[in-house]
Amino acid sequence: MIKKIKVEVFGIKNQAAGSGCSCSGGCGPTVTMGEMYDTFVDFMSKSTLKDNLDIKFIDVFMDDFVDNYQYVIDAMNKGLGLPLTAVNGDLKFYGGLAGEMMFDQLNDLA
Repeated sequence: MIKKIKVEVFGIKNQAAGSGCSCSGGCGPTVTMGEMYDTFVDFMSKSTLKDNLDIKFIDVFMDDFVDNYQYVIDAMNKGLGLPLTAVNGDLKFYGGLAGEMMFDQLNDLA
């Protein structure tokens, strides 16, 4: 049996990623972390890795978040932007979810 790669995405489902817009004009529609996650899951479900992944979204406002994910809190305190993505318990990505880039790194683990 193939061991699954555990992918945990930490964020706030209904909030946009990053700290806000720095442009002087009006900003267009923003994508929420939940929408980014859904797009990422859809991309991975169509990839050759689909059967090797265990993907989960974890809301940083969960009651048990503080007790179980100190390494994520430490990363947030260092200024790394949400969403944060851990692969097999190690933080690998922050500030967004780029399916193709993540696929390449996850594929190396498969």
